[in-house]
Amino acid sequence: MSSKKARRRERQEKSQDTERTRISPVTLFLLSIGVVLLLTVGVTVVLGDRSDRGDPPWPGAVWSAAHEHWH
Repeated sequence: MSSKKARRRERQEKSQDTERTRISPVTLFLLSIGVVLLLTVGVTVVLGDRSDRGDPPWPGAVWSAAHEHWH
């Protein structure tokens, strides 16, 4: 008959073997946030049109070519 300590040690060794193969939920969460951010930036760069300055933000605004923003 095994001692209580030996059975506990066997359980810990089995659980350590399975933990090594799994990704931590925290790591998975952080990686998913990183992937979402990268996809958002990628879509913005690909689909964003930076060549047009757009409409004036308020009536009477003037585009400044030197500063590249509205005055």
